Amino acid sequence: MPRREGRGGHGARSHAAHSGGASRRTQPSPPALSDEQRSQVEALLAEVPALAAALHAAQPQGRGELLTALNSVTSAAEPAAVAFTERLGGLSGEQARAAADVANALGELEPRADVARQARRSRIRLRSAGIVPSLVIPAATAPTALPVDTPLDRPLLAEAYVSRTRENGELNLITAWQEGRDPNQLQPWAFLLDFWREGIKDVIHMEPMRRSRFQREVIEGMRIEQQATLVPLTWAQARRLVQDALAVNAWRGTSPAEEFEHHRAQFERLLLAEPADEAQAAEIAAEDERFAREGDRPFIGTDIEADEMVVNWVGAWSLGDYGLAYDLLGDDHPIRRAQSRAEYMALRRQWADEAQPDGLRVTVAREQERRAGALWVPGAPAGAAGLGAVRPELEAFWSLVLKDVEMGGQLEELPMATLLSRETGRHWYWTGYTLERDRTYGIWLVARMRDEGAASQALTLEELQRRIGEAREKVKQITAQEPPAPGSEEAAAALRTISGELTAALHYADALAVKLPLDETVFREALSDARSLGNHERAAALIERRETRSGGSVRLQFERGIEEYLVADQYGRQGAHEVEAGWLDRAVHTLERVVEAEPTGEHLQGLGELLARQGHYERAIERLREGVQVEPDRAMLYSDLADALMSQASGEGVEHAEPLTEEERERLAREALEALREASARDASIHGIYTRVGAIYDVLGQPEDALLALQEAVRHDPADAEAHYALGSLHLSQGKPAAAAAELETAAQHVPFSVPIRLALASAYTAAGRHAEARRELDFIDRVQPGLPQVAELRARLARHAKK
Repeated sequence: MPRREGRGGHGARSHAAHSGGASRRTQPSPPALSDEQRSQVEALLAEVPALAAALHAAQPQGRGELLTALNSVTSAAEPAAVAFTERLGGLSGEQARAAADVANALGELEPRADVARQARRSRIRLRSAGIVPSLVIPAATAPTALPVDTPLDRPLLAEAYVSRTRENGELNLITAWQEGRDPNQLQPWAFLLDFWREGIKDVIHMEPMRRSRFQREVIEGMRIEQQATLVPLTWAQARRLVQDALAVNAWRGTSPAEEFEHHRAQFERLLLAEPADEAQAAEIAAEDERFAREGDRPFIGTDIEADEMVVNWVGAWSLGDYGLAYDLLGDDHPIRRAQSRAEYMALRRQWADEAQPDGLRVTVAREQERRAGALWVPGAPAGAAGLGAVRPELEAFWSLVLKDVEMGGQLEELPMATLLSRETGRHWYWTGYTLERDRTYGIWLVARMRDEGAASQALTLEELQRRIGEAREKVKQITAQEPPAPGSEEAAAALRTISGELTAALHYADALAVKLPLDETVFREALSDARSLGNHERAAALIERRETRSGGSVRLQFERGIEEYLVADQYGRQGAHEVEAGWLDRAVHTLERVVEAEPTGEHLQGLGELLARQGHYERAIERLREGVQVEPDRAMLYSDLADALMSQASGEGVEHAEPLTEEERERLAREALEALREASARDASIHGIYTRVGAIYDVLGQPEDALLALQEAVRHDPADAEAHYALGSLHLSQGKPAAAAAELETAAQHVPFSVPIRLALASAYTAAGRHAEARRELDFIDRVQPGLPQVAELRARLARHAKK
């Protein structure tokens, strides 16, 4: 079955709470409600009379319409829904009669076991007080077998469900078909639908099964495994979702899943063909009417906070899920009043084909304390309400790579970039949002949007300087305090505040740079803020803009090359190696121009380091030797030269088609050793220099010299975990497990989660006969990185020792 990571919903917890039939006394206390959930409960209680009236109006249409009338409860977060149904039993007066009807309906129809059980308890409490529900719930119609002579003109959809995860751009759709005459024998299909790029992403054809097994294994299993709420669907709704996913395939030029194509004729017969009769046509018309009002809102999670929903909106819009972006706009949003969903999507897909938006990054989305506009202050009627308010005000700082095209002027929501890189196409935005709660489905919607970046451009010089100063002062106050515990809510809040304040300061500085384009102080302070955030791509763009305005000195080009290298390093640590390679190429080209203009030792060292990072060791060695000639007293030139020589000796350079001979390896190693001696003579404080000397001696087969060098390394820096690890490994290779264990224990103290150090320590314990400690280390490694073959090998050795 297609799978997706859940949002930590309530399905698994609900299932666990009811397995084993716990009595009232042994049931755990209900979880404490958040402020937002408490507000939701109060809002639902205020709606009780209206809910009862809606239930009575829907009663003639059957159970399906009754369930629809209860949507404000069934779509609420489960803790809030449970608390609401518990409160129903305590209402009195006229409200009690309405509460009895609502509790009666929820007890029979609510799909969540906890909520339905609590509703039935409240119904009993109200009955004991003499309040009897007047609402009659129609009996569920059991499926009946078709008469033998009944023609089967088309397959019958017995059941269909979809996950309430539309906000993430994906849905799990499960359909079960009755194709024979037995209504309890079903043929299920599972679809994974992706509305960003892949359309029909996956399809699984499950074996035929009985209806009871389908509910137990497929539907309940999916609720528990993925912790996602499942929404029942009609045939027309399932049809429309599959058609929407296929439209994504058509727009993106991607193919639906292979399994879908293999069974496409069957899916045409089941879902996609034109209506076969009036009943199907009427069902499609009803779905079209509902869809025009609500879109995919019924399939959006109800437990999403306001700031998360802002990120969902920005993500949907940036990644091309324009249907979701439209659905997340409030009913009174100007865009919805001006355009239908289809018109909105068509225009933006056309724009995306030209602009090619990509590479979304959201720095932070948070409650907005102050808008960029000069006339707005906290506490004003339209101003910044907290996240618990009815209409919270939020802001988002984000960036996107795109091409500036003429069609962009037709998109009301496309903000003005306060900074853009002509070289990469990345645009930096600051936008504000007023959110409102949708009463039907209990989700946050975007009521209004603001271009805060554009508004900041209208502020005066003095106001911009004041706001930048206030933001930096706030960051200074936070960083001057005792740091909160890592991973705590306080640490997350502090980081969010620092990121938000510095990013706001950067956008204000962008506006200030328009008024003072050549002011060096404005540029340098903004560059410092970007570096403090670790936003090296923004730093590179700031330098690029400065070069454009001031002519671009060699020093500025060199700084840009360093920032480009740091961006490459960030992408590399994230595993985005293709992007890393592109940024590394950009950095190399920048520094080549720098070296051509000014071949100083510093510039040649930087270029050599980047070439070595690319695997161009011969070119790196050549440039570093040039640097030594230019600036022979620069210690780091020798250090980097030694690294490049040893890397070339490893035979991994991109220039070498043929493997190196042993003589060539030894020559390169001795040259590297000499370079490190030169580096040490000029600056003995270079980190790890003696450890590297010891490693080269080990490669050259001079263990005594290696031992002396590594001992010097740990004496020089007792906190150098790498030196202790190298010395311990050397002792281990020389058959000295006790000495090895002592060094490796020290290394593990400094870097406790290093798997190589822990493996070496387990090997030392094994060789020393300290088997219990060896097993302790192996157990630790299995928790950190399970499944390593080295662990299995060491466990086998321990088992052999145990037999002896």
